[in-house]
Amino acid sequence: MNAPKLSDQDTDAGVVDTGRRGFLKTAAIGAAAGAAGLGLQPSLGRAQDAAAASGAGAPPAGLEITDLTTPISKLKSPLPLEVQRAVWDAFDSRTMNAGGDYSAIYSTRLPQFLRNGMIMPGAERSALRRNIESDLDDLTFMTKDRTPMLRLADYLHEGGPRRVQAMMMAHKGRVVFEAYPGMNPTDLHVWYSASKTTVTSLTTMLEAEGLFSYDDPVTKHAVELQGSIWDDISFRDAANMSAGLDIEESFANYTVPDSWINAFWDQIIFGEGDQWIQLMRAAKPLQGEGPGDRFRYSTANTMTLVLAVQNITQRFWLDEFNARVWSHIGAAAPFAVSMATDGTPISGGFNQSTPEDMIRYAMLYTPSWKTVSDTQVVTDQMLESLRTLGNPSAYTGSTEEGYHLDWFGERPLTNSNQWDAVFEDGAMFKHGNQGQGIYVDPGRDFCGMTFATCPNLAEIDHSPGYLRAAAKALAGG
Repeated sequence: MNAPKLSDQDTDAGVVDTGRRGFLKTAAIGAAAGAAGLGLQPSLGRAQDAAAASGAGAPPAGLEITDLTTPISKLKSPLPLEVQRAVWDAFDSRTMNAGGDYSAIYSTRLPQFLRNGMIMPGAERSALRRNIESDLDDLTFMTKDRTPMLRLADYLHEGGPRRVQAMMMAHKGRVVFEAYPGMNPTDLHVWYSASKTTVTSLTTMLEAEGLFSYDDPVTKHAVELQGSIWDDISFRDAANMSAGLDIEESFANYTVPDSWINAFWDQIIFGEGDQWIQLMRAAKPLQGEGPGDRFRYSTANTMTLVLAVQNITQRFWLDEFNARVWSHIGAAAPFAVSMATDGTPISGGFNQSTPEDMIRYAMLYTPSWKTVSDTQVVTDQMLESLRTLGNPSAYTGSTEEGYHLDWFGERPLTNSNQWDAVFEDGAMFKHGNQGQGIYVDPGRDFCGMTFATCPNLAEIDHSPGYLRAAAKALAGG
């Protein structure tokens, strides 16, 4: 596949040209998309100028990868063959992560583009009971500057600012809200970094069984990294994303073409063999900062845990996760994880499921786990470990703290064990690239999920704030 060329002079109006876990700018689905009637027309800029110059009715010259054409509901339909071919030709890490129309296609069809490991559904499917709360359409909350948000129904409209494709909420074991503006309920969608919660579901179990200690060097079991700077990083610091290394996934680092994190994603998806591990081994320490000092988000930390889990259990990560977690939820559809170039599951960012199966998984973290499972997979001991491993002082002043204030309109207590935000009331949230999210609130017996495809900074992602506001409203505060 030929990678589209970047241009420093291409800028789409209304799209901020930076984004965590997001690469912005390049060219083009081309005339095939417009001619095939998918509706992926350029929203503005040079492509329209080219069409006008070549005569009335001429097809567009191309589609910028950050363009957000509406309605996103058009992506519920099968792609015309010529569009499928054009999207295939354009596939690379930048087009996949830009958050535009290309990304929306990839996010719901990723097994067509990457190698995937699969978990097939079991013989028995858990029934999801419904008790839809129509009042949630009118839900709103206050942003950090005390500005009221849109009604939830307006926010989720298919032309809404974050192009949410699915949102589900469950309270006391019943689905109380669901919407599918940009995907079919039975479609698979990538979780991106919401996937990280599945990694710590396993590490928390293994630690409770005495198979490792959070104080151990992560390389005690991630043996592929032995003899590198990772020897100085503990399981605790890897789990809390405070490795003290120059590997951060930040807005700033993604705008630097030769940054370590840009190279990491290119190598793990599009490189060869274990090049991504060699890049991990070459990571450099940050001057004046040691392990545990500061929360600096990076999927590289998560992948050290994936390596460790496989070596501790001597089983393929997907098999271990299925045996311990996924097989218990009564999933209705396949679960997929894209593979790194050496066959390691990218379980820190490339899980894929239906919305319903993701909400089944989220219910494991609530008192209503019996709705989907005959086994308490996420025990009270596990919840306590997940919520308390973090270091509030390392969280304070971090880049992510600023994001969370934007998302929720309030400040969480800390991050902890791969979860982005832990609140004083025990609720936890994990975000993902382009607007994915999983929110669990055991105290209010509530959970929620979102799938979306939008450039990370085109608009603030307020979906997390709606999920937290819904939990409070349903529980009476």
